[in-house]
Amino acid sequence: MVQIRQRFLARNLPVLVLAAAACLPAAFGQKPRFYPDDPIASVPKPAPVKNVETLDPNDLYDFFYQSLRKPVTAIGPSRGINTLGEVPDSDWFTNRHSLDHRLSLESLKRGPGDSNAPQPPFLIVGAKTDGITPGFRMTDAKGRLYFVKPDPRSNPEMATAADVLGSHFFYALGYNTPENYIVSVRDEELSISPKAKVTGVNGKPRPMTQRDIERLKFKMARQKDGSRRVIASLAAPGKPVGPFFYEGTRSDDPNDLIPHETRRDLRGLAVFCAWLNHTDAKGRNSLDLLSGPEGAQHIRHFLIDFGSILGSDSDMPKDARFGHAYIIPTGRNALKKMGQFGLAPEPWETAAFPSQPAIGRLEAKVFDPVKWVSNYPNPAFVQMQPGDAYWAAKRVMAFTDEDIRTIVQTGQYSDPSVVDYLTKTLAERRDKIGRVYFTRVLALEHFALEGGTLKFEDLAVKFNFAPPRQYETSWFTFDNATGTMTPAAGLDQVSSAYAAARITMRGDTTKKVTVYIRREGGKIVGIERE
Repeated sequence: MVQIRQRFLARNLPVLVLAAAACLPAAFGQKPRFYPDDPIASVPKPAPVKNVETLDPNDLYDFFYQSLRKPVTAIGPSRGINTLGEVPDSDWFTNRHSLDHRLSLESLKRGPGDSNAPQPPFLIVGAKTDGITPGFRMTDAKGRLYFVKPDPRSNPEMATAADVLGSHFFYALGYNTPENYIVSVRDEELSISPKAKVTGVNGKPRPMTQRDIERLKFKMARQKDGSRRVIASLAAPGKPVGPFFYEGTRSDDPNDLIPHETRRDLRGLAVFCAWLNHTDAKGRNSLDLLSGPEGAQHIRHFLIDFGSILGSDSDMPKDARFGHAYIIPTGRNALKKMGQFGLAPEPWETAAFPSQPAIGRLEAKVFDPVKWVSNYPNPAFVQMQPGDAYWAAKRVMAFTDEDIRTIVQTGQYSDPSVVDYLTKTLAERRDKIGRVYFTRVLALEHFALEGGTLKFEDLAVKFNFAPPRQYETSWFTFDNATGTMTPAAGLDQVSSAYAAARITMRGDTTKKVTVYIRREGGKIVGIERE
């Protein structure tokens, strides 16, 4: 287990750690390209974590720092991957729904959990009544803690449904998310705990009063039956220790050694956020939880707060600009807009949006996966490489129309046409993502050696993004100890334990895929894309 951990880190850490690896025992110092257990499906068991600090970053500082900092020009290779270029299971990411392993419709509907819906009566234990969006913490009849937010009065169902859909979609995509439930709360089911505190105008806590409850209710629209619809997010087990950042590492976590801006599961997250229009993807909308038994605790990383995905901006419909431009224009974009004096409208400025309040502003016609941006620069997103985008696009394309509809229905929309629109729009945005990223690389998958012939599937052709095409394969003898590749007439002429096959598209050699094969057993152990 120790050697597996050392090998995984050595492959995925920067040069400094690679240099340190030279000090390891001789058997590891040889560093062959592939080991008997490659490709690994999960990272090694995490080391125990002690003396963890609870982080509380300043949102305003992060916004201005990321918006005004010097643009990144040198982008390093993606890390946190195995020899196939895939992301192994870890405390960051778990392989769930993909082209190779599909979740059932029931599993997609269940998401991170569906057995902990809050049961009345409810006891409010804390609240934030100031600001545009009220929120409070409550316990239910079973003593479970929930974080609660309502819809904006102008757009019933919009934000609460977005929060539930976000937890389901991102969970299926592979991330840790909370269990989010849509609940209809009646006034008589709410009471105040004697210990409840509320944050006042001065930012300091004070005892909560009945007047605070009335202020909360005023911002929560009633439904036809008199109840108030809210989103209740179940507190996940573990101790919250603040959010994670999209760059750097946690110095108090011995398992967090790969810079976040280089992680494929965080770089590729940009594609998922573009698909679902999660423009508010930032560190504050994440959570690190100290989990596990005493003496063996480790940090799990969560995505939280999805009220600003799809057409929702939590407290109002999403601004039409969001997803198309940063809040503070950067570089050439800023100069371009200044030079136009606002006389040349951008495509998003004339986009057509549905009139249903439950949807907000979401469309697919103007959507451009490559140009999509979050509200302000995200360090991991701006460093996304073609390989990261391709990895993510494969997962987006794993969602069929039926899969999408199944998850959208968990939003409990009262108007069936909302489900129809969102299903259609997300399917169109999905196809745009597949079309652009399956044609930027040679999208070959499902490699298998059959009777000495290497078989594979072209995803661009499978999904009708490209016409049928022909391929050329060059074989090599691969020296696993030195990495040397020697041309061979065919697989049967390979003179070592490993073979390599380099595949190009006939008439276009700009895109290449090199497949590494362990001859004993014919197992595919490595994939490289250019």
